[in-house]
Amino acid sequence: MQLDYSRFKQEINLTQYAAHLGYEVDRKKSTRSSIAMRSGADKVIISRRGAIWVYFSVSDDQDNGTIIEFAQNRTNKTIFEIGKELNSWLNGGATLPEPKSYVADVTEQEYDPERIKRIFGRCRPVTEQDYIESRGVTRALLSLQRFTGRIFLDRYQNAVFPHYNVKGICGLEFKNIDACYFARGSEKTLWRSNRKAEDDTLIISEAVLDGLSYHQIFNNEKALYAATGGGMSPEQAGLIRDFAQNWDSLKKIILITDNDQGGDKLTARVLAAIGEGTFSGEVIRHSPERQGEDWNDVLTASQP
Repeated sequence: MQLDYSRFKQEINLTQYAAHLGYEVDRKKSTRSSIAMRSGADKVIISRRGAIWVYFSVSDDQDNGTIIEFAQNRTNKTIFEIGKELNSWLNGGATLPEPKSYVADVTEQEYDPERIKRIFGRCRPVTEQDYIESRGVTRALLSLQRFTGRIFLDRYQNAVFPHYNVKGICGLEFKNIDACYFARGSEKTLWRSNRKAEDDTLIISEAVLDGLSYHQIFNNEKALYAATGGGMSPEQAGLIRDFAQNWDSLKKIILITDNDQGGDKLTARVLAAIGEGTFSGEVIRHSPERQGEDWNDVLTASQP
């Protein structure tokens, strides 16, 4: 039997195959180009690199690759047995999971600054937003000078979190009850709040909502907030390193990562990035006490 492994890597939807093995889509942590899926304690991120479906494990840096590696690392089958199984998928011989259990397609990201400018030109600064308020963040916080002009609304009432590069806004992250994605054409860098002259602390979260929640809980008046908008890329690591070492008055960095394996991995990557630079101040991790929680979980749980 001739098995075309290159076809398997391109033509089989990896989120569909992962659902077949019991993985579930984490809608809260997914975007249009980056799909988070969980099975028990294992969390993977699935995306497209050109025509090929790829993944990586949040908790194991050695666990990554294509659908072939995904199957090898999660079944006891030989490479030939995996090839036979995947061949049956292509030829209609497999029992497929329910469509709602996976994502029909994943968009590969290509940076398109003109498109981002056009979309952002139709957004307006936020004064209120149903989803953010439903997660416990108050309108009063949204109107603080710290966050003014850093959170926007689009015409569909989605919250919009801009990401920035040296030229200005380069990416747009959208969030709502039923939306969690980056605009096609975005360059993912960092969302950040406004900076004040007296600031001496940098607080880094994965999600913008966690940064807002943390400020509402602890009200640190001398802290700039930044968010990676999901798992951190090497480019984002470089931005954090450079930002920390070039901020002369910076004394402390607080990593408010989730209390889970993803939070552990993000913490390790940020610490490694900072360690490559010249920042010599205090770096601490402050995660929620309960396993599996983020700071927005803490905020919502504290409210009646």
